[in-house]
Amino acid sequence: MYPPSTHLLFGTEPDQYTFVWPGQAVFGAGSAERLSAWMQHSGSRKPLVVSDAGLVAAGLVEPHLARLRDAGLVPCLFDGVEANPTLDNVAQALDLWHSQACDGVVALGGGSVIDVCKVLLARLCSDAPVEQVLREGDALLCRPIPPFAAIPTTAGTGSESTTAALVKDAQGRKHVLRSRACRPQWVALDPLLTLSVPPAVTACTGFDTVMHALGAATNRATNPVGEALALQAMVLSFHALPLVIAQPDALQARSDMLLASYLAGVAMSLRGTDGIHGLCTPLESLVDVPHAHVLAVVCVPLMRFTLPAATSPYARVARACGLSAKSADDAACAAELVEAIDHLRRAARLPCTLAELGVKADRLEAVIGIALGSPSVALNARKPTRDDLVSLYQAMQPA
Repeated sequence: MYPPSTHLLFGTEPDQYTFVWPGQAVFGAGSAERLSAWMQHSGSRKPLVVSDAGLVAAGLVEPHLARLRDAGLVPCLFDGVEANPTLDNVAQALDLWHSQACDGVVALGGGSVIDVCKVLLARLCSDAPVEQVLREGDALLCRPIPPFAAIPTTAGTGSESTTAALVKDAQGRKHVLRSRACRPQWVALDPLLTLSVPPAVTACTGFDTVMHALGAATNRATNPVGEALALQAMVLSFHALPLVIAQPDALQARSDMLLASYLAGVAMSLRGTDGIHGLCTPLESLVDVPHAHVLAVVCVPLMRFTLPAATSPYARVARACGLSAKSADDAACAAELVEAIDHLRRAARLPCTLAELGVKADRLEAVIGIALGSPSVALNARKPTRDDLVSLYQAMQPA
């Protein structure tokens, strides 16, 4: 019924690629107010609204619930999503779906909320065990996806447009669902909802966007459309992130970050990421910190390792971002990009060492084994050996 999961499509053969766009997206201040009309049009009358307790306490959820009620719908709220979402969060949402006989899903929140909704829909539309659904994605979906709308309240993960969803199991291991079918069918990209995001969250989610765009723009995958989107996302986010950190109410910069997040999500879904994510994901099984904290520790050592094999794509990104004169040679431009990313992570006040994450050296052996088998590591412009990975993780230790 559904095409194979997209992780099979991140190929490196020239002139062999696919291009599948996610669902409809509406962009602009106030666009989230169109939610009720879309839910009515989709046929949903009792949507499950998934969010988190912080957004509810901040008063961001109730106006949307009120508009749904005013339109004659009967929304049911699940606000139990954690910052690093779990399979237990999915199970709780699934229980509420069944007990209240819901018929549609609204994700109102950041990437964690949207990821929980993706896995929830996969559970609803498959009869296989959840572990198997997480591994095989769309191939196991045997029922149509219910109406699914998303309103992201942060500009960062791009989950509203990616094919991936990350959740932790009871043992803390991270699992990735890859599914085209479980992407939102309708998305409202409303920058007004991001104005009240706390500075630390703005910095974290914004750095996510930069890393997503960078990885999709510079890895070994072949997809020119994905590369173009990644470059545009990189330019937007690289310039807008310092502005939203310094001026949280800068609406144009907030808008640029939200668009960059969406475009980077599409780009990742077409091209995958790079070794930064490949080294990051196994570390996240050891710590309970924001995704950007781990990305920030990994990115610079991995970029310096990759630089000899990625001089051309790094230079292309540097020139697009205006970091170097167009007449500068590729090596100088590429080196400038690495230093600019290092400066950006420090400006965002993100950690730079494993010690800051609470990761001890004696726990890295298992991480290295997992990273070796990562599809993202395989897509890196320079593929590391086991010895390289040991050296890379050592480079993330305090000087």
